[in-house]
Amino acid sequence: MRSLISFCLLATVFAAVSAKMQNVTVTGITVCQKKRQANVKVELWDRDTLDPNDLLSTIYTTSEGEFTITGGEDEVGKIEPFIRITHSCHANKGCQRVGDYVVPQDKIDGIYDMTYVTLDIIVSGEKERC
Repeated sequence: MRSLISFCLLATVFAAVSAKMQNVTVTGITVCQKKRQANVKVELWDRDTLDPNDLLSTIYTTSEGEFTITGGEDEVGKIEPFIRITHSCHANKGCQRVGDYVVPQDKIDGIYDMTYVTLDIIVSGEKERC
């Protein structure tokens, strides 16, 4: 039992020492029916396998539908960032659509420019919250 506790403690210390801060910045413009969408919720997340996903940052688009969101995480392996956008474009009355967009791995420690994010298009795994 003592050796198991020692092993767990050593593994925890090793993970903490080998963790590396990784950042990502994502920019874009939300549009619906070719019109820019103001006040759209944009969240930056890090997908985790063994524990709940980590929310890195939350913002709302400007009056012109533009956003720039930045976040970082100390991880042993590579972070798996994704953007979650919550909006009402083509949603049922009183509901909102929630879609996730993967950030490419080569954009970690850099900037990912999504350019125009067309909210009219349903993304894989999208949900509607009412």
